[in-house]
Amino acid sequence: MDLKQRKLNRSEWNSIEIAVSKSEIDILNLIMKGYHDVNIKINYTNSIFTFLKIEYTEKMEDYLYNKYLRARIDIVEAELLKLYDKYKKMKIDSNTKINSADKIRLDRYDENELKKNDIYEYILLNHIEKLLHYKKSANNKLYCFHYYTLYKLIKNNIIRLNRYIVTIAKKILDLFEEHIDISVIIENAVEFIEKNKSLLKYNDLTLYEHQKEIFTECKNTNPKLVLYMAPTGTGKTLSPIALSEQHKIIFVCAARHVGIALARAAISVNKKIAFAFGCASADDIRLHYFAAKEFTRNRRSGGIGKVDNSVGDDVQIIICDIKSYLPAMYYMLAFNKAEDLILYWDEPTITLDYDEHEFHSTIRKNWKKNLIPNVVLSSATLPKLNELTETIPDFLNKFPSAKIYNIVSHDCKKSIPIINKDGFVVLPHYLHEKYQDILKVAKHCENYLTLLRYFDLQGVVEFITYINSNNFSNNKMNLNRHFETLDDVNMKNIKFYYIKLLQNIELEKWSSIYSTFIRLRKPHILNNDTVDANGHKLTKSKSIGPGISKTSLSTNNLAGTSLTRLASEQVLSSSIEPIKTNGTSGVYVTTKDAYTLTDGPTIFISNDIEKIAKFCIQQANIPSLVMDEIMKKIEYNNVVNERLHNLELEIEFIKEGQENTAKNSVSTFHKGVTVTGRNKSSKDSKKISRDCGDDELEGKNNMSKLTNEINSLRSMIKITTLNDAFVPNKKMHMEKWAEGLVTTNAFTSNIDDHIVSDIMALNGVENSWKVLLMMGIGVFINHDNITYTEIMKKLADEQKLYMIIASSDYIYGTNYQFCHCYLSKDLNLTQEKITQSMGRIGRSNIQQTYTVRFRDDEQILKLFTSETEKPEIINMNRLFNTHKVVWKNNTYIEIADDLDENNENNDFDEDCVIESV
Repeated sequence: MDLKQRKLNRSEWNSIEIAVSKSEIDILNLIMKGYHDVNIKINYTNSIFTFLKIEYTEKMEDYLYNKYLRARIDIVEAELLKLYDKYKKMKIDSNTKINSADKIRLDRYDENELKKNDIYEYILLNHIEKLLHYKKSANNKLYCFHYYTLYKLIKNNIIRLNRYIVTIAKKILDLFEEHIDISVIIENAVEFIEKNKSLLKYNDLTLYEHQKEIFTECKNTNPKLVLYMAPTGTGKTLSPIALSEQHKIIFVCAARHVGIALARAAISVNKKIAFAFGCASADDIRLHYFAAKEFTRNRRSGGIGKVDNSVGDDVQIIICDIKSYLPAMYYMLAFNKAEDLILYWDEPTITLDYDEHEFHSTIRKNWKKNLIPNVVLSSATLPKLNELTETIPDFLNKFPSAKIYNIVSHDCKKSIPIINKDGFVVLPHYLHEKYQDILKVAKHCENYLTLLRYFDLQGVVEFITYINSNNFSNNKMNLNRHFETLDDVNMKNIKFYYIKLLQNIELEKWSSIYSTFIRLRKPHILNNDTVDANGHKLTKSKSIGPGISKTSLSTNNLAGTSLTRLASEQVLSSSIEPIKTNGTSGVYVTTKDAYTLTDGPTIFISNDIEKIAKFCIQQANIPSLVMDEIMKKIEYNNVVNERLHNLELEIEFIKEGQENTAKNSVSTFHKGVTVTGRNKSSKDSKKISRDCGDDELEGKNNMSKLTNEINSLRSMIKITTLNDAFVPNKKMHMEKWAEGLVTTNAFTSNIDDHIVSDIMALNGVENSWKVLLMMGIGVFINHDNITYTEIMKKLADEQKLYMIIASSDYIYGTNYQFCHCYLSKDLNLTQEKITQSMGRIGRSNIQQTYTVRFRDDEQILKLFTSETEKPEIINMNRLFNTHKVVWKNNTYIEIADDLDENNENNDFDEDCVIESV
């Protein structure tokens, strides 16, 4: 994560001008409209009316029903009459007439044409027909699936949906309601909810609950401190765009990448923004063209020329780093009332896990000198309201009429399973044999519901099914008491019920329950035993001996079974073959385990980047002859790159000299010329001009020679490529390492040759990183070569890398879409940082296969264990405080404040800043 408090470079400026995708713009428009109507629902799926783009009338609706729907619905109603003889058919006039112009227009579209275009009436009709089919064939599971899907789809907000299809759908739902067993839906929740393509594809776009709350609270005119905690990837960082509909926003971010991503989104919807990065004063603030009020025009193009950055009347959002907050604040106060501003502080806990950090004094100075009465602290791991015992009273003391709003959200629309070092899914009921320890884990999860996101839904429903079918819990945990209607059946409620169920199990039954699940536990990531470490095929014979049956070797004895009472007697240990583990499950990411990394890129977080890089290259089994040839080319290129670097420095030196000559040698004043303090006549100026012209000509000649030499050297760079057999998940690679295994969704890199050439031409980049790039693997680390970092960011944003190896500092600053995450053994993370690390996964709106893979099981236990003295809580109370306090003997003690003395020379004076504006 780039925490350097510096100005934006050219590539960063260019990146904010790249518009986001149409689907992202749709989301942004929804969020902005949602500020004015928090209950907004938008669905872009076409009905027959919206597809045909014709004016609505009831007569036209009847005609469209007769033309496109009647034949199939007549068959549906005939089937309903067979099942329910009292069913009353709908009565619709079959001879509805429309004018000839409309009729000619509609004749161009037949039923097949509409089916091709995802028309919503046909989607509903398909589920109705399948529901009746499986009802007749007594397939209870699929019957319940289509009933549940229809129940959810009919509630979507589709414009001009034909009223007759709505009527028939509701009639069917009412008729069959009493035959639906909610336990079947919960038991099959993975298929019915998590992986239900119809629900995922046609769902309404709505605000998250936390967005509804913050938009509502920020409309209140009183001063306020909003504690805003919601899972990563649920739109917290986009909320300022909606808040700017009524307020002016100062967005503070330690991770500049987050600010740049917000800027790009804001510009895509025409928001007027400014930047304050690496500012020493308000003079360093820069306006985007949309926010420019006073500027010169380019005579040729007619576009904006030079912008007057001191005029910020129109700025809606100013994005700044921590160092630049005070100049940004004073800048905005010069044009706005304090009560109209919102300080939106993104991830305020960054660096708070350190006892001491260079940011700490700046954070506290910003808080102490803050004049904005409306503050939002936004983070997925923000301390709880009751934990901020110093910060909240301090804010109320500074703004006596302020209110505190605590917004905590646990949106849980995805399952991102936690996988241990042996490849097993981790859930609370696997963690402890003693029930008292399970109760502590369950209570911890109840207090930190954001963990629900990382509960594997399949494992959860298997546990629920087993406990309920064997009556191992008390009566108050009966499913029907907690899920009264299908509206209650969703992923979040199922996982919350699981936590409650864990706390209400009969004590004497727990030992048997625990041992049963441990025995039946199967790895999520299977060991690839088809090849050895060198890629040589292995043959393995399987036999069934005494006490081992084919059934016991199946992937899961509980999955897909009906809710029947299971025997609670202890199963003999010899009845199930123990699974051999060695703690290396899924670790061979460049060879035999690469196929398990599916759907999208992977991030491997480690504090020993070099060790992981060497391991990836070593395990790739690149022949020594091939590697020697690659390294020779890289070393040769390094020599060329060093010479190129020196020549480029020479060109920069010549350019600077020319600029200084132009600025300092001659400055025109009326008819004379001022030169080094003496006023010269126009004759002297001609001589000076001639002298300068000679120097300028010599400089141009030198520049030309250097440029030619640079171009010549660049042509000498040797192109280096790697055979696809060594690039994870390319076809040849999978044929070698995963032949015969399921590799359908295996994800691979897609890096253009010119990108590899660009990296090869960079100076100061590790040789191993260049080899990794050829394998589709990038490295995120604070690096002096900004060009390398920018190329990696671009490749990550476009999802062209197979994997990124990153240090733990990057757990906050990466808003890229990852599907899998490895947490290395060398990490020593706090509970909050572990949660932030896992938050890198599943940030897109698409439901894919996700995993978080821990290389150290102790980190998993830390995640599920309550901690008392969290450094983030202690430091937030210390630093977000106008008084200087220290944590000593389990309490906060106020001491003499030396902040002003230490920062006297670096402090910002409000009057000076506003005067410069």
